[in-house]
Amino acid sequence: MLRSTCSSLNVARRSAQHIPTAVRLVSSATSSRKASTPSFDPSPSASTASSSKISTPKQHHGFKHVAPTQENGEEQEQKRLLRPHILSRRLITMCREGKLDEAFEYLQSLPLDAQNVPVWNTLILNAGRAERYRLMYQIYTEMKRRGFKPNLRTYATLMGEFISVNSWAERTKMAEDVHKIYRSFLEYIDTVKAHNPSSPEISVLPVNAYIRVLSKMGDYQRMFDVWNALDEEGPFSPDAYTYTNMFKSMYLRAASKEGSQADRERAASDARLIWRHLSKRVEHGGSVVVDSPLIASVVQALALGRPADHIVAFDILREYVGLAKPGETAPPPRLELHPALLQDALWLCNTAQKPRLCIHFLQQVVEKQPDVLDRGHFDLVLTAYGTLSATSSITDASRALQTLEWMIERELTAREGWRVRPGLSTYTLVLIVCWRVKDWESAIRTFELMTGYRGSDFADDAEGEPQRPARADGRKFVPDAAAMSCIVRTALETGNPAAMRQCLRIVKHIGLARFLTPGFPAGNESTHRSGARFRKDHSFYAFKTAQGVVDIVDVLVPKKNDESAPLSADERVWVDLRRDAKRFLVNERENRPRHTPELEEQPLGSGSQLAAMDNAVEWTRIHREQKSAR
Repeated sequence: MLRSTCSSLNVARRSAQHIPTAVRLVSSATSSRKASTPSFDPSPSASTASSSKISTPKQHHGFKHVAPTQENGEEQEQKRLLRPHILSRRLITMCREGKLDEAFEYLQSLPLDAQNVPVWNTLILNAGRAERYRLMYQIYTEMKRRGFKPNLRTYATLMGEFISVNSWAERTKMAEDVHKIYRSFLEYIDTVKAHNPSSPEISVLPVNAYIRVLSKMGDYQRMFDVWNALDEEGPFSPDAYTYTNMFKSMYLRAASKEGSQADRERAASDARLIWRHLSKRVEHGGSVVVDSPLIASVVQALALGRPADHIVAFDILREYVGLAKPGETAPPPRLELHPALLQDALWLCNTAQKPRLCIHFLQQVVEKQPDVLDRGHFDLVLTAYGTLSATSSITDASRALQTLEWMIERELTAREGWRVRPGLSTYTLVLIVCWRVKDWESAIRTFELMTGYRGSDFADDAEGEPQRPARADGRKFVPDAAAMSCIVRTALETGNPAAMRQCLRIVKHIGLARFLTPGFPAGNESTHRSGARFRKDHSFYAFKTAQGVVDIVDVLVPKKNDESAPLSADERVWVDLRRDAKRFLVNERENRPRHTPELEEQPLGSGSQLAAMDNAVEWTRIHREQKSAR
């Protein structure tokens, strides 16, 4: 019996060496299925490697192996392509092809294993970029309906895309949806705070975008409610972008065409309130970092306010960038002075009717940081000279001309001299100063620098045609109506017949029609975009040019009578100019402009107005000093 038992064991052992058992086959099939089943986000290489390890067993004793069919292989390939990151790329491709609706339907038809929150965020982003805002909100609601919870990126994407909506007047339903999204975001933040107060998901990024949306809506009360609801410190407290957006909203409110003086003063007052809040946080070591865009935005908001608001703006400039008034000692600057911030500082001076302070600020920068300067800064300073020239300061024209000559020299010598290259508006601003102070010599010198012509070629003793030396593109300009009106009025105001004759020869050589006809082709040597600020007032300056030509000819050419001597060749030409100018004034009298452009007619106001403003500023200064002393 023992022998028979051993014999049975030997038979079983030999059979095991040749015949795979059912257990071994089941185990192999189970492990193969586990390797090929897709997880939440498996790697394609891992799946391929697992498949390659499955060996085909040899066929022994009737056990037949079934090879995978082509249909099964395609099904495995389809499962691998349903991974979320691959799905996102597919959706992006469809959106780029303009198939946004098809992409949304395709995403809804897929199993939940192929979807996740980033996939839905991708589709939301592409819907917003296509300005399909209703569809974007529909995608958001469908995402929540399927059980995917929006995260910080979802809310930031939604609010960021709503910023692109320009008009909310006829989008009341969408506005309600935006407010509903923000309430959901606050609920999400409360939930995250309860679980992890230091979570990176706690951020004011959607809040910053929502503030900009509310600013475009004009819902300033709700905007301040959002501001007041933020934490004092921590990740959900206002950051530099929050303050910047608030200040920009105040500026846009003040600069609105529909806004009144009361609205501008209210906006500046709100800006001062926000600035005090920021200053206290900085003093107590808060986490907010004050940067140049923030300072620029608060200066813009305060510039349109009252004199007391201007004082606060000047104090900010002195404290942070070192721009001090005459007689003040500025502390070391906390921030680097950028061109955009300097532009706002100079604009503040002109808006506050402090033209001398504008010139003083520029002189400080010329001495310490000339590389920061560009043409826009000098245009503002020349505007300040034009404002000062209204007070009959006879030296302003020569100083403005010196500024222009410095720009030209800087352009030729500095490495980035092109930044200060004068434009057509630059020359026009200098000519405005010359007209106001009746300085013909500075005006004709400016004309030479602008055009390349020599003024002596148009004088009484000149011979031959005026010559114009060659210059590089962008360095010579033909005067437009605004520039020529200043030249004509300067010659007329001087009362000098030689200057008047020289002026008429310039008008004749360039062509009177160029200054009277809107959109007259200027040629390659003139860059009219440089004079865009004056081009919108072309009609006004065309009338001024025509009237000036008529008045000059009336002075130079006596009225004809029986005893009049025959006209000279020049006088006959000037009479023809007068006829053309008079015809323009008669034919276009119905289109005579009714408004006065900038830098015309008492830009500083009357003397009594200036005295009243100085008294108000002085009273505000004394009141502030007494309040701080308490």
